[in-house]
Amino acid sequence: MPAAHRADARRRQFLYQDGVVVSSVIRALDSLGLLDAGPGPGCGLPGTGYLAVVRRCLAGVGWFGGDAGPATWTSSGRAALRHRASLVEAGRLLARFADGSDVRRTPWDDETSAAFSAGVGRFEEWHADTGRDEFVGACLAGALLVPVMLSLRAGEAGEDGDRLPADAGRFLALLGLADAEGRWTPQGRALREFEDHFGLAASYLPLLARLEELLRGELVVSPGDDAWHRERALRVQTGSAARRRYFADADPIFREMFAYGRPPAFIADMGCGDGSWLVHLHALLGDGVRYVGIDTDQVALDAARRKLRAAGVPDPLLLLGDVAAPGELRDRLAEHGLSIEDGLHIRAFADHGPGLRGGPPSEVPATASGAYVAPDGTPLSAASVEADLVAHLERWKPYIGKHGMVLVEAHTVPTHVASRHLGTLHAAAFDAYRGLTHRYPVEYSTFMTCCRRAGLTASSHLERRHPATRPFVAVSVNRFVCAQPNPLEVIRAGTGTEQGTATARRAGDWCPAPGSDLDDGRGLHELLYFDGDLSQPRRWSAGATGVVVREVMAAINARAERARADDVIRVLDYGAGTGLASIELAKVCIAQDLPERLAGRGIGFQLHLVDLPTGWFAQGYELLKDVPWVRFHSLRGEGGEFRGLLDVMGGDHVDVVMANMVFHLLREGPMRHAAGSIADVLAPGGKLVFNAPDLGPATGNSILFHDPNRLLRKYWLEALDAADPADCHEPLREAVARARSAGRADAQKRADRRILPTPQSVEGVVEALEPFMTGTSFGQTFELLAEENLATALVPSNQAEYLSEITDRAAREEVIRFIMRECVFPELSKGPAGTGLGYNIEWKFGVFERRR
Repeated sequence: MPAAHRADARRRQFLYQDGVVVSSVIRALDSLGLLDAGPGPGCGLPGTGYLAVVRRCLAGVGWFGGDAGPATWTSSGRAALRHRASLVEAGRLLARFADGSDVRRTPWDDETSAAFSAGVGRFEEWHADTGRDEFVGACLAGALLVPVMLSLRAGEAGEDGDRLPADAGRFLALLGLADAEGRWTPQGRALREFEDHFGLAASYLPLLARLEELLRGELVVSPGDDAWHRERALRVQTGSAARRRYFADADPIFREMFAYGRPPAFIADMGCGDGSWLVHLHALLGDGVRYVGIDTDQVALDAARRKLRAAGVPDPLLLLGDVAAPGELRDRLAEHGLSIEDGLHIRAFADHGPGLRGGPPSEVPATASGAYVAPDGTPLSAASVEADLVAHLERWKPYIGKHGMVLVEAHTVPTHVASRHLGTLHAAAFDAYRGLTHRYPVEYSTFMTCCRRAGLTASSHLERRHPATRPFVAVSVNRFVCAQPNPLEVIRAGTGTEQGTATARRAGDWCPAPGSDLDDGRGLHELLYFDGDLSQPRRWSAGATGVVVREVMAAINARAERARADDVIRVLDYGAGTGLASIELAKVCIAQDLPERLAGRGIGFQLHLVDLPTGWFAQGYELLKDVPWVRFHSLRGEGGEFRGLLDVMGGDHVDVVMANMVFHLLREGPMRHAAGSIADVLAPGGKLVFNAPDLGPATGNSILFHDPNRLLRKYWLEALDAADPADCHEPLREAVARARSAGRADAQKRADRRILPTPQSVEGVVEALEPFMTGTSFGQTFELLAEENLATALVPSNQAEYLSEITDRAAREEVIRFIMRECVFPELSKGPAGTGLGYNIEWKFGVFERRR
């Protein structure tokens, strides 16, 4: 199937599911008399949390002006309300399927069939409108298509689905899904691959049909009570379909554990649904591990039993259990002879719905933007949700010390971001389902912060995020383990000597001069690791570094398969700085027992860090100097000249070169020189893996890493050029007055050396590499929080070079904070790269092989 058809089908099903929820919301608000004024805080209804969910849903499609007052209909919302009657009728049609299972039964009763036909007529009118609004059409079409798709699904399953409703063929033809003779078009066949996904919206129709009662405060959805507000069997089936793509994303986690680690005694899927993930893992891993499914829903467990039996999974164990009660699960497992600590615990989309149970007080940033409902139906604060999430994760921590846990988690997205990306995700529907049923998803960055505060750390080289190039993360896949104060302690000097892994120091190895100033290096290190804790890399750089580490480890393991006794596998970290990439690589080497595995076969392993002798490199030396298989080398000779890498290595070739956050610093000439030097030191067939956060071009949804800093300098120069310093804001006046008496030319040269005023392009890097290597480049994006951007600008050497017109450090830092917070952050956060808490940064990656 053409990728374009599949992409179109994915986009449509997101839009149609959002449309189902929004049309249901419009119907409920119309019934309550709230459409004219809008469902703002002063609308006269009880102050229920459900009302906040409705407001957020409408804000998520760009129709309402936010979650807090004064909130009003936006221009898009007012335009959509011109179709008010059609939207209300679409919601009324959906409300006819209030018991959930009705949507799968055809023929429908006469009134429902007539309502469907009338809906097709209204859609025809919208379709004929040359100025039609796409999302209004998605609302009208979603209300019709979800019943049609579920009827088709039911008929193929042998249920009571013997024919489509009248006018369905005409409707499908209008959508381009069927031709005049009723045959499916390529677009229609592509959309039918998402049939199961439409069941997600359909399963919540019982809940959506009773929105008026929820908003009037007459009804509360009891947490965990699925008896009335969703059709359980349909939800179990469609939930597995929605998660299927993420199961494959997690496969590398299991492969690594079973190939190089200590395999668990069992794999326990909490919230297993119909057992699809366990069946998938059995196909991947075989019978060497026991499979355990846990769910709160007996309907799900019954479905899982059937599916596991059909797949030939031996002796599966299925238990009732709650993700919020790991202690109870421990006891249940013990009844069956299993120790909870011996298992690998996995779950998908379960950790945002544990139910509030409280916990010890926890300092949280309260950055989540979702609308959350307490068990009694009242609004719930972000701080309460985040503190409870930390407490929830802490309850699991005592049981995952051996094998960690694998979490596939769904995340909310700020409404102003979601509304710019309709069709890329179904944020409006997701937030409504979760909010109305007392579930508490948070943004990706907030979720990762809560994990860190709970003492967990992610294996960044195994992480997957969806999507990978937008200013939001809707779904993440991670393996979490208990954080250790210093994960390198286990390989400090002497720990590897007996296994033959220690690397003797050689003449020419670099070390910093005694008493070297590490202030600048510590500043950068704390920008890369929270509080300098090596177990907790900051996400802005961890994800991109993880991509490099993943590729480097793949190259190392491939080389190890070919290696013979007395061979030495060498990795070179080019432009190592404070050692971020080497530290993260070393952590994975430890997890995979790499040096010990190689030593057992008589194979050596060396990791060489190479850079200019600066305070940054001195900090890297302090962090890694005692790791026995690490060496340090200076790129500058005793006379100050640059040295080629082969000379640096004393003539030894290396198997892999990694360049983490380096190539964007090199102009065209130095990049060509670096490419030749890297090629010289690489063995034939050796790999180069690089990333860079400031190589152009950026996409329409991202900026480059130093773009905020370029704006910082732009605003500073504008202040310097102001006609009268008195016109400047107070924090700038004195700095401007002093700086005007200093020369500008030298300061500009220093600034341009620190950050290139015009960024280099990835095409230029590839062009420099092509004479020596073959490979590919690609892009991904990662969020840089505003506070991290500020910390970047405040790194001592960065600020001293970039704003050298201001000689006093305290004054310079005051200026930087003012300009960044008052000018740069507001400008960028409103743009297409804004994420809510920061910006979406474009990273370029490359994997190249030296020509043989």
